[in-house]
Amino acid sequence: MKRHIFIIASILAVASLSLTSCEDFFVTDTDDIILEEDAVKTEDEIYKGFLGIINRMQEAGDHAIFLTDTRCNILETTPNAPVSLQSIYNYEETNGNEYADPTVYYAIVTACNDYINKMRQFRESAGGMSEAGEGNFRSLLSMTLRLKVWAYLKIGGIYGVGYWYDDPLTESKSLDDTSVFTRCTMGELADKCVQLLENGITVDGIQIPSDLEMNWASWLDEEGGNETQYANWYYMVPPRVLLEAEMRAWRASYADEGAAQSDWLWIRDNLLSYMKRIHTMGRTGSLTPLWNMASASDYELTPNVYQMNNWLTAGIRTEYYPYGLIFATEEIGNKLQAVSGIMYDYRNNQTNRIVQYFCPTYPSADSYYLRPSQYGQSCYGAGDIRSMGERNAMNQLGGQDCVSKYYYYYDRTLPGYRYVRDNIFEIMPTIPTFRGHDFHFLIAEAENHLGHPVQANAVLNNGLLNALPDQILPTDGDWHPDYYTWLPFVQKEELTDANGNTDEASKGGYFNLGIANAHHGKLHNLPELVIDRNGVEHIMYNGVEITEAERREIFDWALADEYMIEYLAEGKSYSFLCRIGQRNARNNREAARKNFQDRITPNHQLAGAPAKIAAHDDGVSDIGYFIRWDFKDGKFK
Repeated sequence: MKRHIFIIASILAVASLSLTSCEDFFVTDTDDIILEEDAVKTEDEIYKGFLGIINRMQEAGDHAIFLTDTRCNILETTPNAPVSLQSIYNYEETNGNEYADPTVYYAIVTACNDYINKMRQFRESAGGMSEAGEGNFRSLLSMTLRLKVWAYLKIGGIYGVGYWYDDPLTESKSLDDTSVFTRCTMGELADKCVQLLENGITVDGIQIPSDLEMNWASWLDEEGGNETQYANWYYMVPPRVLLEAEMRAWRASYADEGAAQSDWLWIRDNLLSYMKRIHTMGRTGSLTPLWNMASASDYELTPNVYQMNNWLTAGIRTEYYPYGLIFATEEIGNKLQAVSGIMYDYRNNQTNRIVQYFCPTYPSADSYYLRPSQYGQSCYGAGDIRSMGERNAMNQLGGQDCVSKYYYYYDRTLPGYRYVRDNIFEIMPTIPTFRGHDFHFLIAEAENHLGHPVQANAVLNNGLLNALPDQILPTDGDWHPDYYTWLPFVQKEELTDANGNTDEASKGGYFNLGIANAHHGKLHNLPELVIDRNGVEHIMYNGVEITEAERREIFDWALADEYMIEYLAEGKSYSFLCRIGQRNARNNREAARKNFQDRITPNHQLAGAPAKIAAHDDGVSDIGYFIRWDFKDGKFK
């Protein structure tokens, strides 16, 4: 039989697990505490309970966009914006502001803890499950661990501090209770998350790693019908490899450079290995994308996830059409450079506020709250596909400048621009949690701190295709051998899958052009290695020799500049800026704060905002620019 699951996003707190029907299951109470009598009673409920956590993701989906992108360098508030949102934009006090409340992320943590607890209870009392149920039990818990880590990635990345807890909170408990809650800096949260991803958990004597996936198609359609209709289900949960890479990058930002080297090496090696498998091993089989798989060889691999670095010719609107569709089709899939995302369905009352806040021609013009500022538009080069002129991310509608990438796109079949749906209010865009360029940014960040400026500069600026015009990967020096899949080699290599079958695959992967160059964006002025006539290396920047520490810092801030314009209105840029700032504030706090201010102050000139930016202090970090929030009475609400 086919299971019809409707994920109804009407939640403010953790889902009750005692409801009977699939439809009713996701209509939840507004209580903040799980009722102790609510339990997983049947095998079928282990799936429904997990989807209740996905509801929490939907509730949190647009939160970071409105809270943090308003404090970055591209957006500004319109006169229609509510006072509380204008206060966020103008760098006024965030403590108590409705847009700054982190409860939506802690609701995910609580839901994950409660689900793990109830799955333990069910496993101990069930006395056995079906063969499929046993496997899915492990997969669902594995994905739950990753959702918990994602929630802490948002908590720590936005607020710089958070409360770690594994308790399911079946009763109200004070945050001062150290037997339940541990107050952590982002660096400490990152360390706990890395450990969780590395070690997994043990339930009823069963070890649960963090990299397993649920076979959704086999559960949703037991009769084996058209499985392709369930492909999107595999994009709900972020992959371990990117979650762990992000958390290691955060952990490294709180350590000295020597202690951080192992994390940077892990990031570089594991992401390159992952990309190598995508680029070179074409297999058929599961619908599940590679980035969610523990083993690459048994599944279909999809090199198009990196297509933003794979184009060589002109004709931007046609050429980069798939890039715009990452957002605008309401679909998420490998051909659109997406890795994972938070999805919504208007037909089932699943909503977010993105189109409402960004679209000036929304049915209610009064709800148009955020737009790209003139300064923000100047951060893009004239030919940049993300610029106002090229209209892949921004556009002018109804005489107003707007962020349009989530709902308005170029339709090659017409040709011309159109809304995703005829009724604008029905558009429910996917909010990406990870996409192809996350691999590139993390690798560039790691190579920078591993002391490899040639590789780091190539990934950020011109790409490996330009750095190695003869398309030959050096076998000496600091070039990781897996970079060969970033070049269009014609050699073949023999590959062996998990079953011992061999095949020949192209030894090359794709045409890597670099992050900025692939967008036709402005290239960054970066320090370079120069070898003198005596064979001695010098690090030169604008004609002046600089130190390695200075080189790393200059590159860090250039990477932040590119990150902010690439991840416009995705709720990620400001946190990345804080990460760069925190890392460089360890050596020189005032210099790091000035670099931070120089990037955002020009976009915030009203109501004394520049002075507030200069004086900002979050009270929890070296950089001082995380969002401030204090829980009232030592409780979540």
